[in-house]
Amino acid sequence: MNLPEYTQWQPLSVYSIQSLLGKLDWILAGGIALEQFLGYTYRPHGDIDILIKREDQSLLKNYISSDQIFVADGRGHLLPYQADTYYTHPIQDIWILDETHTSWCLQIMLIDVKNSCWIYKRNTQVQLPYTDIFFEKDRLKVLKPEIQLLYKSKTIRNKDQLDFEKVFPQLAPTAKQYLQNSLTICYGDNHPWLQTK
Repeated sequence: MNLPEYTQWQPLSVYSIQSLLGKLDWILAGGIALEQFLGYTYRPHGDIDILIKREDQSLLKNYISSDQIFVADGRGHLLPYQADTYYTHPIQDIWILDETHTSWCLQIMLIDVKNSCWIYKRNTQVQLPYTDIFFEKDRLKVLKPEIQLLYKSKTIRNKDQLDFEKVFPQLAPTAKQYLQNSLTICYGDNHPWLQTK
């Protein structure tokens, strides 16, 4: 199968994801999650991201045809999903083709949860109870903004900086402190977002 370019996207709507994944436990992530927090749209989005627990990966085949599921190998390649394989760390990204196999429509990120605690993929010292990493809005689980900004903090693109500038001032003091403490654990005192109070 000839796969579309990585930049060829026709992202699903949130409603379409809800319809597609039924009762699967998932959390809306990415820039769209930040806009759910703010309550308004401020930039275009070329894709859409959700999180699921790593332990739930085998359930995907109950909702999505296996020939639409591809796994990012961490070296720049997307490989066909193998239903009999349990993908362990560092594998974390799953890409979904649309039904026509001409565009990507959804990115699913596997998160590690142990003893009911979410573990940040880049530093295992950063943890939270799983139920504390999201808020609920209109029956939708949405990744909390301080967690989403942490995910965006490693390599800051222009859109990530815009997200930070829009969202950080609107965070509650405890959320600001959590993000800054987590950035310090991960990067020391040198991260540029630590200069913002």
